[in-house]
Amino acid sequence: MTNTPGPYLHISFARGREAPYYALRFDRQGLAASPLTQQHLLHTLAAGGTTDVYLFSHGWNNDWKTAHDAYRRFIVTYRDVRERHGKGQDEDYRPVLVGVHWPSTALLMAWEQGPELAGAGGTDIDAVDLSLAGELASYVDPRRLARYYELVERPALEEGEARELLKLMTAVYESGDPDVPRDPGRDLDEMLAAWAVVEAQVMAPALPSSAEDFGAAGTFGTTAPDVAGLMDMLNPRDLIRSLTVFHMKDRAGMVGAAGVGPLLRDMIQATDGMPTRYHLVGHSYGARVLLAAITHPRGGPLPHPIDSLLLLQPAVNHLCFADRLPNGHPGGFHQAPDLVRQPILTTYTPNDFALHKLFHLALRRGKDLGEIEIAGDEPPNEYAALGGYGPRGFDDWGTVAIKDPPEPYDLGAGAPGVWAVNGSRTITGHGDVVNESTAWALCDLAGR
Repeated sequence: MTNTPGPYLHISFARGREAPYYALRFDRQGLAASPLTQQHLLHTLAAGGTTDVYLFSHGWNNDWKTAHDAYRRFIVTYRDVRERHGKGQDEDYRPVLVGVHWPSTALLMAWEQGPELAGAGGTDIDAVDLSLAGELASYVDPRRLARYYELVERPALEEGEARELLKLMTAVYESGDPDVPRDPGRDLDEMLAAWAVVEAQVMAPALPSSAEDFGAAGTFGTTAPDVAGLMDMLNPRDLIRSLTVFHMKDRAGMVGAAGVGPLLRDMIQATDGMPTRYHLVGHSYGARVLLAAITHPRGGPLPHPIDSLLLLQPAVNHLCFADRLPNGHPGGFHQAPDLVRQPILTTYTPNDFALHKLFHLALRRGKDLGEIEIAGDEPPNEYAALGGYGPRGFDDWGTVAIKDPPEPYDLGAGAPGVWAVNGSRTITGHGDVVNESTAWALCDLAGR
């Protein structure tokens, strides 16, 4: 590795070849923050010889090193699975690897932090909460910031104080869910109800023994009176964490449309007339980055469809591919299956505590406190996560259990546009997406 523009590192593949791995940064507006490295990548592609480009987008990785360490682990697992099952000896195989990093340091979801949320030890706001509070402060009237920080730092708020804090943060939630076109904004009462229900969900009688046990902490047996009782003592950190669902969706979409989409268009144009194939892999909110990149790239559409798209536990609305939503409009990414040559593979599992239990609660609207959605096999409301339940709202999809190598997926002419891959057998939680079965999904899509 060097500080000069060019690959961040090289990863060895079969026959002694090394694949360049480019690390590209984008700011919160989607502007390229490593433009010289991006230009180096484009020159490499234009020079010819690249058979496959793999582009990865993280979701909640909390810093540069964590993101790229995760990419490298997935790539190495993919390489090993590929070579072990006879797909690694191609004489002409010359891949280029691209990992994008976008600012999500302050957007690490609380339920991905370990046990802190399940129980509330101490009164001090921790580093992650402080960073989250700072991120969301940009939505608050500067004249009211002192009061905002005072309320956020308190260990608990009474209902009147909770309403005051929500009123200060109206700009965060007033536009509704960005995955649902023309979704009505939330009012203060709806957000207060959502806050109480989320808090009921994550509360536990005792802290788990370790971070690994966190996903099992708390059950959803809470009744309406129990939730109503929470109005007397609401944790402001739980609100801040829940509101990052709106905030992160907006940012992921911005980075995808304004940054990754134009990059992808430039990459495809650089290999115009060459047999280079493009494979995209997104995890969590990184899936939204990629969906926005291929469906809404700023500056015009991509020159032609990409070759494959693998979405690992996507933090995206489960109706994103829908032909028609309840409000009469199509899902935000309904064009995506037509912009990918092979069926989209998207994993889901009830093992994902964040996406199966909490995601739809943070986005809920128009419900009484007594109408608590109990998460079962079917999406509990229109805001449920794709990674928690799989897609709905259109006909061209099917369900398949996650496969181990060398069992192939049905990717032929008769396959649906989207395969919902039930990952319950090998994906144990939201971040558990680096394993042989997920690597095999990419290997089967990549084909060579």
